[in-house]
Amino acid sequence: DIEKAPQGAARGAAAAPAAPGRAAPAPSGPGARQLADLLKMPYRLEPLSGMRKTIARRLTESKQTVPHFYLTIDTEIDELLSLRKRLNEKTGAKISVNDFVIRAVALALKKVPTANASYDESGMMYYEHADISVAVATPNGLITPIIKQAEGKGLTQIATEMKDLATRAKDGKLKPE
Repeated sequence: DIEKAPQGAARGAAAAPAAPGRAAPAPSGPGARQLADLLKMPYRLEPLSGMRKTIARRLTESKQTVPHFYLTIDTEIDELLSLRKRLNEKTGAKISVNDFVIRAVALALKKVPTANASYDESGMMYYEHADISVAVATPNGLITPIIKQAEGKGLTQIATEMKDLATRAKDGKLKPE
């Protein structure tokens, strides 16, 4: 499709790459560390070596200046849907597929703690808990409430908390933190 498109048709669709030798613009707003401190998210800070700083800077530049594409796959989740139905009948809860995903991501982050991290200019921040942010559509756009310490919560608790957060998000009643 790209080869068949008229030349210049994609202009304006993506930002032009930075000129060679020129650094990408620095992100604005608070860094990861300031945000984690503001949200009272416990973490361990590991300073970066010169090599890791260079790698982090170059990966950030790449993400900002190189067009990206994303791949998707279809999956068969019949067994998950069957389990979900049985759990909902047994518990009287309303567990969603999304609740399973939240729980699975939280457990994966605890199993692979190096994935539960973010980059800040002062170093790598390894988070103590798996706080999972979930996008919720509201009349004013997307908002992302957080299931805090999701690694220690069961499906029913995640479902209840997510429903409450989604309702408050749609009603504009979420607190900033």
